[in-house]
Amino acid sequence: MAEKFTLNSTLNEILENERMEKKLSYIFNPIYYQTIRPMFRKMKLKNMVKFAKTPWGNVFPAEGLLRCANFILERREAGERISIPIWQGIDDEKLEKVVLVPFTKTDRKNAPCVIVCPGGAYNRVAFHNEGIPVAQKLCSMGYQAFVLSYRVFPDLYPNPQKDLIRAIRFVRKNHEKLGIDPANVTIMGFSAGGHLCGTVGALYDRFEDETHRYDDISARPDKICLCYPLISLMTDCHEDCNKNFLGEAPGDEDRRALSVEMILSKDYPKTYIWACEDDPVVPVSHTKMMEAALKNKTADYKAHIFPSGGHGIGIAEGTSAEGWIEEAMTFLQEENS
Repeated sequence: MAEKFTLNSTLNEILENERMEKKLSYIFNPIYYQTIRPMFRKMKLKNMVKFAKTPWGNVFPAEGLLRCANFILERREAGERISIPIWQGIDDEKLEKVVLVPFTKTDRKNAPCVIVCPGGAYNRVAFHNEGIPVAQKLCSMGYQAFVLSYRVFPDLYPNPQKDLIRAIRFVRKNHEKLGIDPANVTIMGFSAGGHLCGTVGALYDRFEDETHRYDDISARPDKICLCYPLISLMTDCHEDCNKNFLGEAPGDEDRRALSVEMILSKDYPKTYIWACEDDPVVPVSHTKMMEAALKNKTADYKAHIFPSGGHGIGIAEGTSAEGWIEEAMTFLQEENS
């Protein structure tokens, strides 16, 4: 096994390693490190984190970078596929990074499938905490899991939605090769990824696929799991998400048309939704609005508000929300009464 990167590695050593190639750029978005000064890039990561911040002021996620980089090394060492392109048929460089990263077992047949959509305020896709560890956990629970790298700012609506719809159709079309049950496809979204999944649950049949490659395949998700999701673009809204999703100064009409709680129907897919009461980024009011809307539409759902944990906690180990993933998947896999 090739030697792994550690906290004694430098940012430059990781970025310049030939085994990273193009893969690292969509599994760990360059936005996390593009503003870090050259002098800090030469420091060991354990020292760099004392000085370097992300563009939005958080501590640089060194452990997350290591998780992503070592994941690539492990896949290359094992000769396993790192990613699956889903937009064949369109010559567009941006679409090369729209991929599914598989966490699957080759001996599984007709297994339930989960497509994971990490958050990131629609300007990055947070594989390191809401992608890789979540998909690994789901795979250990018997699911064929995939993490979706979808388009974000400067790409705007509806491109993220088109990417998720394409992913749903792709896994259904290739269900035999992927070992999945095409009638048991769950989409799971965190934060802005929750908004992505929430809107696709309502609007899955509204967008044309330019390739028409999978027009005969349903894009309706069978089930939805929303994790501390952004729901409303109108109330208690996250303005950075709004701008990254709709562009500068979006109008009320667009905000309303893409606020999940306002576009539900009675046949909305079975849904599990959770958040923490102390979330400082996306107020828990979003989850409560969605719960009220689902109840009003008499949809099949379960909601769980945990007392603490904050935001961006992924599988939530060591918080009051630990165990949410087992509760969610148990509920979603129950037969409807």
